[in-house]
Amino acid sequence: MPRRSHCHGSVLRRARAVTGALALGVGLLGATAVLAAPPASAIPIPPSTSSCTYNGSPVAFGASNTTGTPVTVVCTGLPANTLLIVAQTSPLAGVISPSSAATSEADLTTGTAVTTDASGNLTATITVTATGGSPSFSALDKKAVCPPTQAQVNAGLTNCVVTVADLSTTTGLNFGNIIYGTQPTPHRPTLALTGSVSRSGGTVTASDKAGACPTPVKAKSRCWWGAALTGAPNPGAGVPGLITPIHSVPASNTLAVSSPVYCFKSATAPACAGLPVGTLVGPHLSGTITLPRLGPVLHQEVVALEPNTTPVPGNGPSNTVRAVTFVCVTSPTHTC
Repeated sequence: MPRRSHCHGSVLRRARAVTGALALGVGLLGATAVLAAPPASAIPIPPSTSSCTYNGSPVAFGASNTTGTPVTVVCTGLPANTLLIVAQTSPLAGVISPSSAATSEADLTTGTAVTTDASGNLTATITVTATGGSPSFSALDKKAVCPPTQAQVNAGLTNCVVTVADLSTTTGLNFGNIIYGTQPTPHRPTLALTGSVSRSGGTVTASDKAGACPTPVKAKSRCWWGAALTGAPNPGAGVPGLITPIHSVPASNTLAVSSPVYCFKSATAPACAGLPVGTLVGPHLSGTITLPRLGPVLHQEVVALEPNTTPVPGNGPSNTVRAVTFVCVTSPTHTC
């Protein structure tokens, strides 16, 4: 059987000083995602091949907004005889700059230190909390809250998580999503196109609609949110590119959605240059769409579908995140 560590307090103090102990980096939520995937589940963080359930579910589990929720984590396929930590964290840890500050987003007071058995099995129970509840979620960074704020959710940081991490190698091994009764829902994304095309087709430049996703991200923002921790496309994390169907036929595109960035103290990300500490920079759409030959309709619908690696159901087909706009078609009798 797994062995609870007798040095629980000292291990948690050590965790605060370990760089990236929770390993909520680029590969976390998007590691096994595909464009038509079901909602993200509790998955191993590569190269781990571990398998875990959280209160019996490999998908996600519910938590109270007012009281502590006991969560039993049962795992197989972990490193044998290894001291791990199971802890709750804000999704800001997944996009924080510098990454060494990730532990500032975790509630390490409720974390549990546990040693796997000789077969790599683990069983641990922690109490998941919510900000403002009793007990209350508490991290060193006061902007780390559970559930996430509406602004954080709008940037694609949809869920707090429970993470299983290896302290000796400072890497995450598995995670599960937390769903609260008052979980905010992300606002739908936007799509804007620059340029016009003729009936024979053409290329347009894509972006977010002006003002849809300002910096910092706000509660009213409408950012692309389907694959926040990885961006899209991200082949290394298994996240494919966007699809742009025109009359149900995919048009070629060079679209990409960046990952958001949370600017912490001593941030190194270029996106954080000149920004105050605590600024959340949203994901942004860029690239082009090459449209095929179009029909006689003067305003053609253009759809962009982004991979969705979150537990939040997508608003598009096959659980994708969908944005739509129209392109103006020029002709001998019509000028855009």
